[in-house]
Amino acid sequence: MRSVLKKALGAALRAYRIKRQIPQEGMGPSQSYISNLETGRWSPSLEKIEQMASVLGVHPATIIVAGYIYAEENSNAAEVLKRIESELQEIQLR
Repeated sequence: MRSVLKKALGAALRAYRIKRQIPQEGMGPSQSYISNLETGRWSPSLEKIEQMASVLGVHPATIIVAGYIYAEENSNAAEVLKRIESELQEIQLR
């Protein structure tokens, strides 16, 4: 994972965590693990993203998409979601 993307994913996690007033210790994994994610030093596994999403009350894909939106300059959430919807339709998911 690129350094910019790791930092952006960490920023997205931190934003959701702070918005929901959850301390790093309350996220499931250890406080030091969360700190390393939020500062962009580490990348989470899909299992950890799922665990943290559950604590935050969001879909795991929301965290990943938010990270990409944070990482891409001039990125627009509506445009990104429209692209994702179109790409999912290509493989005829519900």
